[in-house]
Amino acid sequence: MSQPYNPSAPVQAAASPPMPQNFKCNSCGGPMKPSAGLALVVCEYCGAVTTMGAGGAAEVFQKHFMLNNKLTNETAMESGGKWLNKGIFRRKVAERSELGAVTLRYVPYWVVPTSVVADFQGTKNAGAGGGAGMMMHGDGKQKAAGAALFALTMAAAAAGGQNRNVQVNQPQVVRVRDRIQLQRNIPVVAVRGYAQYQPEDGFTFELSNKMNFDKRQTGGVDVQSGDISEAEAKAQAAALAHKFAEREAKKRVDNLESIQVYPTTYDGELLHAPVWFMEYAHKGKQMFILIDGGSGQVMNGERPAFALW
Repeated sequence: MSQPYNPSAPVQAAASPPMPQNFKCNSCGGPMKPSAGLALVVCEYCGAVTTMGAGGAAEVFQKHFMLNNKLTNETAMESGGKWLNKGIFRRKVAERSELGAVTLRYVPYWVVPTSVVADFQGTKNAGAGGGAGMMMHGDGKQKAAGAALFALTMAAAAAGGQNRNVQVNQPQVVRVRDRIQLQRNIPVVAVRGYAQYQPEDGFTFELSNKMNFDKRQTGGVDVQSGDISEAEAKAQAAALAHKFAEREAKKRVDNLESIQVYPTTYDGELLHAPVWFMEYAHKGKQMFILIDGGSGQVMNGERPAFALW
């Protein structure tokens, strides 16, 4: 097995050969004059993507796919509004927010197949009272249930009378050593200045709907080039894989003591995805929502934690 991934180590940008500043597209022969620093360039005539090959020559990247946009401006705003209002502590957030710019772009993503093996150890509460303890370490619903269970226990003790001794069994601590194995197709945005376009943990594109890239299918929407190479995307995918494994480990224990993560990345593909970027303001604070135009799912975004009035 390879060396464990070090989450504290910075992601090193893999140096790729510089892109020529003036050349012809290898697919259609159209002139190309890319800006300095780009790692992948979209031909404005045919849509083919040119990257720098291992031999240092510009070549067309073959594994280039796209997703069709299925949303209109109205349906994109509807999806964003539903996401804003989701949750019992958010009331009419969308209706009380001021909508800003709504932009559709075809954004390039490296989709990196990644396998993860992670060995971890920690402790878990068990026995009488352990259920409430474990719930307090879970998600919001589990924490609420744990708090309710604890309150009922205390109420029952009080109902027994002040003169009656009530014994509350302490939870037993069980040591856990386990292994996690995951397989993910991790999307990494290929534009360095588009940090907000990086999907949240767990989001994946519906790759079963992908098709070979065809510029005619974009409907004239802006198709972005990128400045992150596939090698750098693999390094970022390894960093994300560590986060996924750690999150999964925390579901299995109440106290995670240590974890060793061994990610393996493989050659992936380039996907141009239709992405709706929505800006809005809520009580003077500027926020954003990112929506996948192929599925209507929210990929990333900001919203108030509480908005009851």
